[in-house]
Amino acid sequence: MQLFSSWAGGEFLLFYGVLLGLSVAVSRWIPLKLRPGGRRDDTLDAESLALLAGGPQRHADSIIADLYAQGGLADVGDGALAVVNTAIPTTVAGKAVLALDGPFSIAAARSALAVHAERVTARLRRQGLIAFAEEINRLRLLAITPFGALFVMGLYRERAGSALNEPTQGLVGLLVATAVAAVIRFVSLDSRTAGGIETLHRMRDTAERLRRAPQPHEAALAVALFGTGVLVGTPWEPVHALRQQGSGDGSGSSDNGNSGGGDGGCGGCGG
Repeated sequence: MQLFSSWAGGEFLLFYGVLLGLSVAVSRWIPLKLRPGGRRDDTLDAESLALLAGGPQRHADSIIADLYAQGGLADVGDGALAVVNTAIPTTVAGKAVLALDGPFSIAAARSALAVHAERVTARLRRQGLIAFAEEINRLRLLAITPFGALFVMGLYRERAGSALNEPTQGLVGLLVATAVAAVIRFVSLDSRTAGGIETLHRMRDTAERLRRAPQPHEAALAVALFGTGVLVGTPWEPVHALRQQGSGDGSGSSDNGNSGGGDGGCGGCGG
């Protein structure tokens, strides 16, 4: 007798649906328990925190916000920025933006900062705040294992049902949902270590005031930790508007990121 052959179609669909829900739960539990521990570091600068919180895009946003707040950049309309003062104090990455010619877009600034973001990412890996590629790939495979096992079981039942001319459209739909859930889980799994996630949480807790009233010299750190949304209502709000026009999450609520993506990005910190 074939496996599940005595089950009515509706019974198996209900059984499969329950297992799909359990697979989602297990796929989120696995990274919580098996994520590399890494280590905590409460001395990170704004660029490192931005990369840890939201990846290369947040890294660029933080630098642009700092330059804008200091008077080095200005909004010239049509979704563009321009350099108006190259004498302001800034980092090596900031100087790369100030070296851009003519009006430029957020995307152009990100391109200019890409190599700097890669260097910060490499440093965070060495510091134990972001997992190495082989570690995160191993975790990704483990996280999608429940979906793989469920898909094989469902495909077996679908083929058996098709051989008996049973309607299998509902099961095919669940198989597609399983595959989609596995892909989403694979690509969105947070690449930070447990220490990196804890570092970010602690820094956000201690800098909560920056959500409400960042000062000019705090713009970089505020955006690094909370996104460009913290600039709404400040003189530097155009940076947030440009960020929105340039696509991506301008609300600043995402953790994801990060150099590798968050889980619900770069990403809730838990996955």
